Amino acid sequence: MNDGFVGKKFVPIKCLLGSMCALFMVGCGTTKWSDTARTGTEQLLVSNAIDRVVANIDFSPMHHKKCFLNTTAIQQTTDREYLSMTIRQHLVVAGVILVPVETEADYIIEVRAGAVGTDRDDVLVGIPATTLPSIPTMEFSATSIPEISIMKRTKQRGVAKVALFAYNRETGQPVWASGNSQGESTARNLWFVGTGPLTRGTIYQETTFAGNPVPFWSGASADSKMEKSQVFSEPVSVPGVSIPAPVNPFPPVSGVSPASY
Repeated sequence: MNDGFVGKKFVPIKCLLGSMCALFMVGCGTTKWSDTARTGTEQLLVSNAIDRVVANIDFSPMHHKKCFLNTTAIQQTTDREYLSMTIRQHLVVAGVILVPVETEADYIIEVRAGAVGTDRDDVLVGIPATTLPSIPTMEFSATSIPEISIMKRTKQRGVAKVALFAYNRETGQPVWASGNSQGESTARNLWFVGTGPLTRGTIYQETTFAGNPVPFWSGASADSKMEKSQVFSEPVSVPGVSIPAPVNPFPPVSGVSPASY
């Protein structure tokens, strides 16, 4: 009888000890977050603007010519490596023979960039964040009012302006000029009463709302599709047979037209 009473008396203590043991056995996980110095959106805006502008340049006049690409003028340009490699890719696809040393080339192609960068503009319908003056006589007082928006829109643009020209290495006579090719990429975000964003633009594959695709709303541009892999057959040199110029697989982008040189 006493043994049963003692056993019942220690049941709450056993439950408490069991709960404490379970508490200390619970694990947890952590995730480390980090950000790059430049946002991914900024990099996509710049690279997409470069893709659009370079794709609109006709490199076919330099087909089957031995050329050296001089990129000295774009050494201080944002994302100069991406710009240089994009131009090299289009030159090679157009049938231009690129050589690594200037003395081995018959023609020199110079490249310049008038602009490669981003800008943005914001529109807010509501009350912007405001800092209030402090009142010395009040011990506790609000120093700022948070942003209260009914509708908010941000638009980022990536802009690029590129031009190329070629001349004979020995005589210095000009042989080709691309003209100024200028274009832009976009990224738009829209918030409604604090909800959102509704995201669309040339750098996105589809329109999304708070990161989720929006059904029945196609907000992507035609040129925002991912470039597919391509395989080119290597031409065989036959004496007395001319090699036709290859078809340009990068059609001009709508809305981007080169100006006169």
